[in-house]
Amino acid sequence: MREIEDKELKKLGIDELTHLFMDNINEQNLKLIEGIEFLVKEDFDKFRNNMNYVIETHTEVQIKKKFESKIFKSKLMFSKADRLKLFTKINDIKNIGEFLANKMLLYKAVFPDDIFKSHILSILKSLKMISNKLASAVKLIGSDLSKAHDKCEEIKDERRKMRSEEWQLLNRLYNYDMDYLSRTFIYLKDLLEDIMMLADHIKNFSEYIQFLATKYLIFD
Repeated sequence: MREIEDKELKKLGIDELTHLFMDNINEQNLKLIEGIEFLVKEDFDKFRNNMNYVIETHTEVQIKKKFESKIFKSKLMFSKADRLKLFTKINDIKNIGEFLANKMLLYKAVFPDDIFKSHILSILKSLKMISNKLASAVKLIGSDLSKAHDKCEEIKDERRKMRSEEWQLLNRLYNYDMDYLSRTFIYLKDLLEDIMMLADHIKNFSEYIQFLATKYLIFD
């Protein structure tokens, strides 16, 4: 994502800055997911490029600083505390993604078989879906709280499907022959658990959006 000039940010209101911040973080999150897909396909150069992109990209910092400088001067539908908490939860996606990217670069794993790869790719497809739905829900909270609430229900439904697939993968991983390299086992187990940690944050974030919808819909 390109660097944003300060004069561009000055023109944006709180809602627009929130949307821009969400888009920026979601774009990095999708880059992370794509990078894991490259790892599954054993395209290690593209995998490393994507992980380094997530680690090194910090364009969201500009947006965050401008948001913080404007929020205390703004009149908002939501309380300033709720807005700040929302922004923090978006930022946490970046923090989790950066943690995952650094951790995955520690070791180059080769996946055990095509079935395992297929399950991981299916989970990543769901993760991409809920990441995009969360971005949509965040953009809706300033205009249509009911639709934002519904998007979050879709996130929770998809997350439940991911949990079922997670247990299938863990069961498969634990039942491979013991000659299977222990470092690879640990790496793949951690990778799966870290993917689900990101999914859990998105699900918990969606529940917070639903809380805001319930809290503020009474004024409609």
